[in-house]
Amino acid sequence: MNTFTTPKGKVCLSAPFASIHHDKKQVQITYTPDNYHGWGISHSRNATELCHFNQTDAEAFALDAETKLRTQGAAV
Repeated sequence: MNTFTTPKGKVCLSAPFASIHHDKKQVQITYTPDNYHGWGISHSRNATELCHFNQTDAEAFALDAETKLRTQGAAV
């Protein structure tokens, strides 16, 4: 498992795993913000697509995840 620290949280890549839903092995990418009480976002991708995943990719994934986790506007 690889872990990358980003300005607002951590991005972790799981070890490749087999799935009955996919032909190729998958890797789970998980973003967990520092201050969001355990909430986060995960996404599965083909392991071959992530063999060169690096800090820049982790920061881009975290930035995209942040926009989905934190909604704008007042709570109702």
